[in-house]
Amino acid sequence: MINITYKDLSSDGPVEECRDLCNALMKLQADRGVKYKEILESMDFENRLKPAFNGAKKRFLYVAYDRDKPVGYIFCEADTVTEETKKARPGWADLIPENAGELYPSNLVVPAVASHLNNLYVLPEYREQHIGSELMDKGMEWLRSVPDVRYIFVHVSNGNNAGSLYEKYGFIYSHDVYDGMIDAYIIKV
Repeated sequence: MINITYKDLSSDGPVEECRDLCNALMKLQADRGVKYKEILESMDFENRLKPAFNGAKKRFLYVAYDRDKPVGYIFCEADTVTEETKKARPGWADLIPENAGELYPSNLVVPAVASHLNNLYVLPEYREQHIGSELMDKGMEWLRSVPDVRYIFVHVSNGNNAGSLYEKYGFIYSHDVYDGMIDAYIIKV
C-alpha cells in the first residue's frame, strides 16, 4: 500500500535525496527533446539541481515520499533579475548561437524579483495519484509568497509537452528561448 508523505527540504536539504529523481527528469527531457539534444543529454543532478539548490538565494525544495523512498519533487528559486543577469547565459548554453533568444523576455522591466519553477517530477508509477498536484500547489504557494515578486517563470524543454499543465496554473506562453530549445512561460504578479 502506498503511503505518501511530504517533506520541505528547503533549508538544508539534503538535496541529494532528489538525485535519482532529477536524473530521471533530465533523461526524460533528453529522450523527448528534438533541438539541442546533445545539450539535454549532458544535463544531470550534478550540473543542474545540485548547483541551483546550493547557489539559490531563496529556494523551495518539496519532496514526496512513499515511506522512505523519494517519488516526486518540486524545486523553485527566486532572485532579483538585473540588466546584467537578464542577459547572462548558463554554461550549458555555449553551443547555442548568441542571437538565439534568452531566458528572459527582452521587454522584462528590471530590476525585478522573479521566482522560477525549476524542476517538477513524479516517478511514472506514482502518477495519477494527485502527488504532482500537491507538489504544484505547494510550489505555486511558495512562488507567489516571495517578497516583492513581480514575475514567475517556468522554462519547458522542447518535446516536453508540459505547457498545458502550467497554463492551468495561470502561466502564459512568453517566448522562445535558445532557438527553440526551451519555451518560456510567465505569470506577471
